[in-house]
Amino acid sequence: MADDVLIHEENRGIHRLVMDHGPNALDPALMSALRERLGQLAGDGAPAVVLASSHPRLFCPGWNLKLLADADRDEVGGFLRAFNTLILDLFSYPGPTAAAISGHSVAAGCLLSLCCDLRVMATGQARQGLSELNLGVPVPSGCLRMLRARLSSPALDDLVFRGEGCPATRARELGIVHRTAAVADTQAVTEIELGKLASRPRRAFIESKRFLFGDVWEAMRRGSPKEDSAFLDCWFESETKERIAAVARQLSH
Repeated sequence: MADDVLIHEENRGIHRLVMDHGPNALDPALMSALRERLGQLAGDGAPAVVLASSHPRLFCPGWNLKLLADADRDEVGGFLRAFNTLILDLFSYPGPTAAAISGHSVAAGCLLSLCCDLRVMATGQARQGLSELNLGVPVPSGCLRMLRARLSSPALDDLVFRGEGCPATRARELGIVHRTAAVADTQAVTEIELGKLASRPRRAFIESKRFLFGDVWEAMRRGSPKEDSAFLDCWFESETKERIAAVARQLSH
């Protein structure tokens, strides 16, 4: 199933996971494929992983709202848990990871990229940002734990509360991405920079990552049913449901 929505390539020890699922909106098939491949690569000791997209203008636009517009509370809750697990799997991958952000990276797509140790974003039209508040829901609590570990307070406030997508230059100023590159060079620049990380002694890199983030990983594994319930309460408020339905209609045209 992974091969239907995800392309796996390897070049000189760097493994590319290229999302190839239409606009790459996250649905159970794509999330399952990413988790499956990440688990296999971690088990095989793959030294470095790049997350990329085959779409010319989109890295990942977030959750598939067309799929979720009519979902009930149990279905959305299951989707949230699956997404939280994917975020943890990528964030805690035992080795260096990178995101080659060649197009728009919005909401859950932005969160996916921020799980990675290195982030390279294309200049031009691409935008990176969290739009959850615009929709009417908070950023999932487990993801906020990851963001607090990754970003400075001003960058985190900007992402969470403003809800505006920022171009590559602004994303780099905020520390949301580490490098910028022309669209055509994004993948190559990402792999060059990731190769530098992968050249470090592997065990020392893994342990350094664990020392930095291990407490956050454990908190994410424990989860918070109370916070997940609060997220779902927001999702099923009437105004939020109207916004979700409106976005789903736009995506259908």
